[in-house]
Amino acid sequence: MPAWLSQTRNLPSLEAEVCFQIQDRFYYGPDRVSDPSDYERLAEKLAPPAIALVSPSMVRSAEALGHEAELAAYYRQIVRLARHHQRPFNSIRHYFWLRLWLWNSQQQAHIAFPWYDSYAEIDRVLKALVEIESGPVHDDADQGWEVQIHARGDAVYLLQRDPDEDEALAALCVPRAELARQVAQLRERTQGLIARLSGELGADVWTSYVRTEPTFAP
Repeated sequence: MPAWLSQTRNLPSLEAEVCFQIQDRFYYGPDRVSDPSDYERLAEKLAPPAIALVSPSMVRSAEALGHEAELAAYYRQIVRLARHHQRPFNSIRHYFWLRLWLWNSQQQAHIAFPWYDSYAEIDRVLKALVEIESGPVHDDADQGWEVQIHARGDAVYLLQRDPDEDEALAALCVPRAELARQVAQLRERTQGLIARLSGELGADVWTSYVRTEPTFAP
């Protein structure tokens, strides 16, 4: 049993969400610039999706439900501008990134996954949270970030730390049943949203890393 399990803070719950990242401008300049002001000078404004949002920088899956057409319209702007400025998908892929968040605002606690950009990466965590009832659930690390998740009894234990500084940023314990139920709903909701967006745009650029140039609808 990992030693850190005994050092966790008990919380009544965590909210799980997959978020579609939103940006306010489309940059069409070169990948490398000598003048940082080029990032604003060589850019066009993006209209945000016509959806009521808690945060202007992301659309939560629950917020997007029933507003798929509005979210698709936001992404169509990006496709149109990429065509106009002859930008390949590799230079615009970040406009389609997703983020997974687990948080409890009242308790000022959260677990972040900043290195997971696609749903396939995110779903490895979600699927394990639903299916694994006991033992290691997830363990991953990247630059300045590490997350470990462990299931034991009726609880899920989560640790986020900075391995470079050997510093624990969050060590939490929550009831497993409610989190697993919520995550199962989140998976179904997100998969439905991606299917709808893919149909609207003619290509799926959210599920997994796109290695060849996608063909978007006209």
